[in-house]
Amino acid sequence: MNAYDYALLAQEAYSAKPDIGDPDSASRAIVRHTADGLVIAFPGTDNADCVGADIDIGPMVVPGIGRCHRGFWQAWQAISMPVLAAIDGKPVTLVGHSLGAAIAVVAAAAMTISGNPPVAVFGYEPPRISPDANFRTLLAKVPLHLYWNGLDIVPSLPLDWQHAGLLTHIGKSSMLIPNVKDHAISRVIAALA
Repeated sequence: MNAYDYALLAQEAYSAKPDIGDPDSASRAIVRHTADGLVIAFPGTDNADCVGADIDIGPMVVPGIGRCHRGFWQAWQAISMPVLAAIDGKPVTLVGHSLGAAIAVVAAAAMTISGNPPVAVFGYEPPRISPDANFRTLLAKVPLHLYWNGLDIVPSLPLDWQHAGLLTHIGKSSMLIPNVKDHAISRVIAALA
C-alpha cells in the first residue's frame, strides 16, 4: 500500500461505522485488514465533540512523552484500550486525517513508550500536537508520513507548536492565501492520485 491507499482509508474512516468508539464522539476508529497488514484509521473533525477536542489546546504533561495537546490526548485515551486490544501486539499502521492524524501520532507515541511502536503512521493535514519537540524525538525511529496539501491552514495550528516530524507538501493551493478548502480529504486524495 502507498500514501494514496492509506488516504482512501482515512476517507473511509469518516463514512464507515466505527469499529471502535462512538460515532458521535471524537474518539473512534475503523480497523481494516489489508494485504500489507493491519490498519487502524481515525477520522477527522466532523461533529461537535471533535470540535471540542480540537479547541482544547491546553498542553498537558503525559508521563514518558511530555507536553501534548490535551484534546488530542484525551481523544486517544478514550479509545486506547479497545484499539490496543484490536492490535493485540500485531504490526499495525496508524492512519488519520486532520484530528485523526493527530490521534494517530499521539497513539504512536503511546505505543512507542509501551515498547510496541507502529510499523508506520500516515497522517494527512495534521495539526501540531505539542509546544515542544518531544514527539519528534520519541518517534524518531517510527516512519512518519505526514502530508500537507496546498495552503491548508490546519497544519499551521496551533501557532508556535511542533509537528512530530517533517511534512511533505503535496498538491496545488485552491487559493492564494492559507485556507481550509485545501484541507478536504478529497483534495488530498486528488493530489496523491
